[in-house]
Amino acid sequence: MNESILDWVPEDRPTLTRTGAIILSTALMAAASLWIVVHEVFGASMPASVAAAAIWGTVICVFDSWLVTSTHGVTGRDRVARLLPRLAISVLIGVVISEPLTLKAFESAVIEQVAEDRRLADQELRAGFKRCYPGWDQQPPTGCDDFKLDVPRADTRTLEATIAQRDQRQKEVARLKKLETSQAALEGKECLGTGAGQGFTGRPGNGYWCGRRRAATDTTRQALQTKEQELQKLEQTVTQLTNDRATAAATYEQAVSTGIAAEISRRSAARSRQPGLLEQFRALSSLTAANWAVFWAHLVLAGLLIVIDCFPVLTKLISKPSAYDRRLAAQRESKERLHDNDLRLNERLRTGDGEIRLHKEELRVRHAIEDSDHEVRLSAARREAELRARMDQLAKQAKQARVTGQWPA
Repeated sequence: MNESILDWVPEDRPTLTRTGAIILSTALMAAASLWIVVHEVFGASMPASVAAAAIWGTVICVFDSWLVTSTHGVTGRDRVARLLPRLAISVLIGVVISEPLTLKAFESAVIEQVAEDRRLADQELRAGFKRCYPGWDQQPPTGCDDFKLDVPRADTRTLEATIAQRDQRQKEVARLKKLETSQAALEGKECLGTGAGQGFTGRPGNGYWCGRRRAATDTTRQALQTKEQELQKLEQTVTQLTNDRATAAATYEQAVSTGIAAEISRRSAARSRQPGLLEQFRALSSLTAANWAVFWAHLVLAGLLIVIDCFPVLTKLISKPSAYDRRLAAQRESKERLHDNDLRLNERLRTGDGEIRLHKEELRVRHAIEDSDHEVRLSAARREAELRARMDQLAKQAKQARVTGQWPA
């Protein structure tokens, strides 16, 4: 402040004093805001938190004071254009200062929301693992790169291949049974002599054709017995593999449950016990999105703190230039004019001697040129006089020679 100007407009002194008090209050809020972040969020010690808060408060005080004092004396048409960027900077500083203070104001609700968000995150994590590990014999869906457990997947190919073999043997056994029944009926007709038509002899007894039909039936019966034994073994294998599968499925489910619990515990342990700044901001955002009362309370509180920080520049923007501003602007203009005149005077004083020396040098050169021209003219006149004298002498001699009739030697 220019005290000499304030002496002429003492009515502006209370306004400027209150502006300084607002700047100091903003610096104190900034210090409290950083103390909350450093001490309560990051867990720094009290001396370190106080030192950081003091430094931050000093920086904000210096910056805000520059924002305000740089607008003093702004009275021209570009007043709004010069104030708007400063107002934007004040809004930015106000947002940075206000958010930690609003977190402190809603601390209990924010902590509860953080706990709820963490619980929901654990539920989503558990659901993701369950989706990617659906069952012992089921293949996982796509998009499970972030859900990995150290649990081996089931190998059902042996059981499936054994079941396929069993089903094939059952078909073969059914075919052989049907064939054996048909051949036994033909054998009875041939050996009893009750068969009639093509392929039957019609004679009872153990003849050639009866023996052949009995041999064919015995061959089919032996093949049937072999296939039934193989089918029985396959049935036992399928039963054993099915029991093993049930046991493996139970073990697999237990391993998956244990792995999911361990992974959730590991990720929960990786989170800090004290919620971080961004985590608290997300929790506050969730609160404001879910509860209109919290939204309006947060908006009003943050808006109030931002307005407090912007108030000095804002008052400059919405009000006319004060008497102090007008006189400071006039003084600056006067000093600029005096400085311009002083510059012109110094320039003239410094260039005057040079101009005098230049003028003297020009005169000296001019005189030297005139002297040189005079000497040239004198030399030419002497040569012309000598030439005239010689011509006169020659004319006199010629005249004398005409009189005497003799030329001089």
